[in-house]
Amino acid sequence: MFKKILAILLFGFCGSFLRTELTLVGQHYLVILTINVLGSFLLAFIAQTLPALISLSEATMTGLSVGLVGSFTTFSTFTMDVVTLFTQGAFGLAFAYLAGSLILSSGAVILGFRTSLWVTAGVPSK
Repeated sequence: MFKKILAILLFGFCGSFLRTELTLVGQHYLVILTINVLGSFLLAFIAQTLPALISLSEATMTGLSVGLVGSFTTFSTFTMDVVTLFTQGAFGLAFAYLAGSLILSSGAVILGFRTSLWVTAGVPSK
């Protein structure tokens, strides 16, 4: 249990740092959308690809998924942004942001799974 917590803390620091740095470089809504779409891809890809390619401990896999990707993505920020846009009366932007985030993130998960299948094709099962 201690190893999992330590892995989440270490990888979580890295994910939070990356997210913070990215939020400094562009337009807020576009950056958050990009982070969430990229995080969706990474979670699917990591979960499917790494165990097929290399042997990783459960603590490391938890650290990568919960720690790194979990702290990198920003669901709470996304949700707050949608509510803020609605309360400001920017209904079109709020709906576009909501729909775009859901559609693109779902597509990124599918792409992550498909990319994993491509990367691991021909890799013997463990």
